[in-house]
Amino acid sequence: MNKSLTLTSFLMLLILAFMWGSSFTLIKIALGSFGPSTIAAARITLAAIVLVGVAYIRKETIPRDKSVWFYLLWLAILGSALPFFLIGWGEHHVDGGLTSVLMSIVPLTVPIMAHFFTNDEKLTPYMVMGTSIGFIGLLVLVGPSVLAGLGKDVISQGAIVLAALSYGSASLVARRLSHVPFVVVAAGSLFLAACIMLPTALVFDHPWTNTPTFKEIGALIYLGLFPTALANILLLQVINKAGVSFLALNNYLVPVFGVGIAALTLGETIPAEMLSSLAIIFGGIFVSNLKRKSG
Repeated sequence: MNKSLTLTSFLMLLILAFMWGSSFTLIKIALGSFGPSTIAAARITLAAIVLVGVAYIRKETIPRDKSVWFYLLWLAILGSALPFFLIGWGEHHVDGGLTSVLMSIVPLTVPIMAHFFTNDEKLTPYMVMGTSIGFIGLLVLVGPSVLAGLGKDVISQGAIVLAALSYGSASLVARRLSHVPFVVVAAGSLFLAACIMLPTALVFDHPWTNTPTFKEIGALIYLGLFPTALANILLLQVINKAGVSFLALNNYLVPVFGVGIAALTLGETIPAEMLSSLAIIFGGIFVSNLKRKSG
């Protein structure tokens, strides 16, 4: 399967980074009244309803192959249910800057996993160099001092690292479904994830006891429609068009958008290093993909 980069791939990567960057702020807002299981269940269920409706309108057919449902189940667990819960739980104790650093393990590990588990996304010196440059750009944004918080809450930080590894594994699983229409993959995986998370939320969070504000409800609706429903469609297309290693670089862009969105919505200060960080990260993405131009 020959992967090629286009302007559309880069634009979809930017849109994904914006939506996922905004999700951290919206999760913080939703945590004011909802538990992590409820947040995960609500955004997944809303996204599943929307995408199942889209699949119905498009007259997509339900897969008959058992192997497709096997991979859809793993995609549901690794790409939605598990990481959504872990990030929501971990953000109770870990600040945004350190969360960004911990999530950056995705572009550091996915190219290695892809090297061993795929036939067409092998590691190259350009990829190693570009990934390293991207990580430097991230540190420019959050500041090396953020790393001082490592180890202070090992369990919460470990949960976020596990979520990052889960996302990376999910992108490899999604490759196994490249022959299935992307709307079917997104709708099917989110439907299965909702079947997992709804009972979990009811048992552990007792959401009927909450008294949320309109702002917190709005945060849940946004999380369901954009960073979950729309993002699932875009990420599957990016994987099919450009590969999992390219998609993983998105995690260097997410903190940049996250900081900017937090500044606009929560009144936080935009760091002076933001533009230079963005330039370095884009440089890393460019270098990591030089192999495509030369190969």
